[in-house]
Amino acid sequence: MQFVYEGPADRLRAAVDVAPAAIDDVTVEVGSRRVRIAVDCDGDVAERTVTPLPPGLAFGDDRQARYNNGVLTVSIETES
Repeated sequence: MQFVYEGPADRLRAAVDVAPAAIDDVTVEVGSRRVRIAVDCDGDVAERTVTPLPPGLAFGDDRQARYNNGVLTVSIETES
């Protein structure tokens, strides 16, 4: 799992290798300052919750997630 904050673009991007899980086995939840990613693989759930933003920033409403060949990419707007 890799998180990158792109200040000039006002976005946080995450890339997660979730293979061999299918998209239906992946859950992404975004709060005002937290991101939770969970992957269900044959009944075992691996999950990670992170609060990656610097103080004074929160997540905005523009949120996108894509799944391609076992890699989940999440892009979330940030705002002060």
